[in-house]
Amino acid sequence: MSLITISPGHYGIGTGARDIIDEVREARKVTNRIVEILKSEKIGVTKIEDNTSRTQSQNLNYLISRHNGTTRKVDVSIHFNASGERLNSAKGTEVLYLSDSNKNLAEKISKAISSASGLRNRGAKKRTDLAFLNRTLKPAILIEVCFVDSVTDVNLYQRYFEVICKAIANQLINYVLDGQSRPEEGENGLSLIANNGKINSAISSPTLIDVLNKVLKDQNSVKEIIEKGVSQKAISKEWLNKLNNKTLTTADLLGLSVLIVQRL
Repeated sequence: MSLITISPGHYGIGTGARDIIDEVREARKVTNRIVEILKSEKIGVTKIEDNTSRTQSQNLNYLISRHNGTTRKVDVSIHFNASGERLNSAKGTEVLYLSDSNKNLAEKISKAISSASGLRNRGAKKRTDLAFLNRTLKPAILIEVCFVDSVTDVNLYQRYFEVICKAIANQLINYVLDGQSRPEEGENGLSLIANNGKINSAISSPTLIDVLNKVLKDQNSVKEIIEKGVSQKAISKEWLNKLNNKTLTTADLLGLSVLIVQRL
C-alpha cells in the first residue's frame, strides 16, 4: 500500500527556476532518489511526474488531481528556490506548509536537510497561497531544497546530494510510521556512528561485538581510522566530512576499513 505520494514541481526542463542549476531537472533527480530509498526500506510510495502539460495551470491541475487519486498519508512536492539574482552568499533550505498540523513535519525535514548538508536552515514557513498545499486532500508539504542562484547553496547541494535525499526520506518514513518504534538509522539500515549505535547480533562473536562497540562509541578512534585511510590515499577525505556531519554509519565504517586494508 502506498503511504507517500511525491512529485517534482513544474512540467518540463526550464519551466521552473533557472540559474546555476535548473529547478525541474534537479527536483526530478531528488524525487527519483527519494523514491529509490523509500522502496529499499519497503515503504509504499507513488511518484507522479508531469510530462504533458503546456501551462502552469495545466501543470498544477495535473499534479493535484493525480495526488488526490492515490492512497497515501502525506503529499510531498519537491522544488528549488530562487532569489532573482546570482549570489555567492548562502540562502538555505525551507519547507512550506499550510495546516498547522503539518508544521512539525516541515520543521523536521528542513532541519534534517540542513544538518545533513550544511545548508542554512530557513525552517518551516506557512503559505496560504499555493495551489498544491491548498488543494491536495492529505497533509501536504512543499520542500524548497536550496536556491538555484546561490553559489554556496548549489555547491552544498551537489556535494551532499545523497545525504540530503536520505535525510528527507528518513523523516518521511518516521512520519508515515506514525509513532511506531524505529531505530535511529543511516544508510543500509545500520546505526549512525554519531548516535553511538551498537552492532547487532548478526555478528556471532561476542568479543568482536565488544571491540566494535567500543570503537563506535569513541569518535577519536573512528576519526583516526578515517584519517589513516585518507593519509594513505586509500579513501577520499570526503569521509571525514561525513563523520563531522554525523551521517557516517556503521556500514560505512566497516566498508571503509576493508578498503583501507585492501589498498595499503
